[in-house]
Amino acid sequence: MLDDEIRLTQLRRMLSEAFVDLGAARDAIGASPERLAAALVAEAAASDDVASVEAARDYIEARLADLAIVPDGATAGLRAHLEEALRAWQ
Repeated sequence: MLDDEIRLTQLRRMLSEAFVDLGAARDAIGASPERLAAALVAEAAASDDVASVEAARDYIEARLADLAIVPDGATAGLRAHLEEALRAWQ
């Protein structure tokens, strides 16, 4: 897992929001998990190491593990949005 400051910096960049702390980022993700899903898929698509939908899934899973920020109540919504975005990418 990443250092908290690095996680916060990455989430600020990914979600284009100046979160004051990880709690604020977690709350924003809980309220709109589709924003994080879109950011993760865009990041995967921009990566030179991602050449397929399966590689994108692996990339996204690794990023989620590193960020360790998704509130339990937002997990299902995040997963649904990720799958929808990945289907559109195929």
